[in-house]
Amino acid sequence: MDDQQRRWVDRIRAGDEEAFRAVFDTYYEDLCRFASQFVSVPSHARDIVQQVFLKIWESRSEWTVHTSLKAYLYQSVRNRALNSVRRDRASAAMEDRLREASSSAQERTAEDRYRTARLREQIDAAIARLPSRQKTAFLLQRRHGLSYREIAAVMEITPKTVENHIGRALQFLREELADCRAENLEA
Repeated sequence: MDDQQRRWVDRIRAGDEEAFRAVFDTYYEDLCRFASQFVSVPSHARDIVQQVFLKIWESRSEWTVHTSLKAYLYQSVRNRALNSVRRDRASAAMEDRLREASSSAQERTAEDRYRTARLREQIDAAIARLPSRQKTAFLLQRRHGLSYREIAAVMEITPKTVENHIGRALQFLREELADCRAENLEA
């Protein structure tokens, strides 16, 4: 855990509302996006994240963080979301969105926009076909920027297992998307 995260944890444990607000503001949006991978209703994802923060605040004097604060928050959201899915028997909705293309929309032709949209759909579909654990590890690294160690803490596995999951996910995606690359090169 870096010094800033350690200070935040110590200050929150002491009841510092300003530190709590700083952590909330820093992580809330990303955690909501992460939670939305497990639940299909955006307001439900926000509720899950808010429940995690509420529990932290209510039990702040006993609150301990053994990993990084970021990993702790992601793991807490993951656990609460999975519990919610089990309780509600709702199916998990895992989605990943590509980053916005580097060139602006005005510079692209209609055909380029169509190809980009089609490629995004194909990538999303391929990611959706990944086995659950590989998908979770892949998205935590690529979309949420967690390190292998942080992912290991969130998923309760070893960093080596995280590396294996991501390696297999990348190999699967390369194989699944090989035809897409060839199709785009021909166009």
